[in-house]
Amino acid sequence: MSLIPQINLSHTSFSEPTDYKEIFNRCIVNLDEELLLPPTALGIGYHDYKGQQYLNNTFSYGEFSAIVAASKTKKTFFKSALVAAYIGGRTSDYFPEFVSRREGEPFIIDIDTEQGAYYAQRAFRRVAEMVGESYSNYLPFGVEELNDVEIIEFIEGLLQDPKYKGKIKWMSIDGVADLIDNTNDIEKSVKVAQKLKKWRRENNMHINTVIHRNSTTDKATGHLGSFIQKKAETVILLKDTDEDPRKKNTPIEVIQTYSRGAAFDPFHFALNEETLPYTVKDIDAWK
Repeated sequence: MSLIPQINLSHTSFSEPTDYKEIFNRCIVNLDEELLLPPTALGIGYHDYKGQQYLNNTFSYGEFSAIVAASKTKKTFFKSALVAAYIGGRTSDYFPEFVSRREGEPFIIDIDTEQGAYYAQRAFRRVAEMVGESYSNYLPFGVEELNDVEIIEFIEGLLQDPKYKGKIKWMSIDGVADLIDNTNDIEKSVKVAQKLKKWRRENNMHINTVIHRNSTTDKATGHLGSFIQKKAETVILLKDTDEDPRKKNTPIEVIQTYSRGAAFDPFHFALNEETLPYTVKDIDAWK
């Protein structure tokens, strides 16, 4: 006699019949099994544990993260720094606290939904400048001309393309709010958050998203922002240290506001004379 009860799910709104037994067996957690921490794609800083030092598991494979920032707080610069740091090369000259755990030659997808062709290209070229050379498996896409449905369909197609399927290990979506036509639409926001979970899980990659900050709080904008913050492994807030708009290159404070693992200490970055981002080591001296 089966110990699993037979449940009638005919009254639910699922589009396909639900196999209760299959879900039960797939989702039950075996407490006797020793599970390993998800491998790190990119870590920022270290933490001490029982007398030893460990890299912070800031961005893990199989997870997604969010950069939350107001307009004109250099969020695309910081996103570019993360992409460059994951590739490696000379990026450590700009951000020595960023440590990549990239293995092999995986594909890296960089999607810009907001900027036109000229400015998107400038941002993408910044990655190669920081790395010190072009990485052949870095694929940048400017999708500003696409609507929300088309962007999602494009990403789905990319992930299923035989050339890239299972070989993409980092994806940045700069302007994740453009995957939805209304960030305050609860139903659509849930679907986008579920898409992010599905993509990162099925492809065992890290997805880094960029989303605007609410105008009155440090929270991400809309219901979409709320769902992303709740589901993300890491949420990073960027804050300008001087709100005077006439000052173009004041340092940006980087704060890890949410984390499932050890959080990095806040730090600052600014732009050098080549307009490349770098860590400001002594913020007091800057002032």
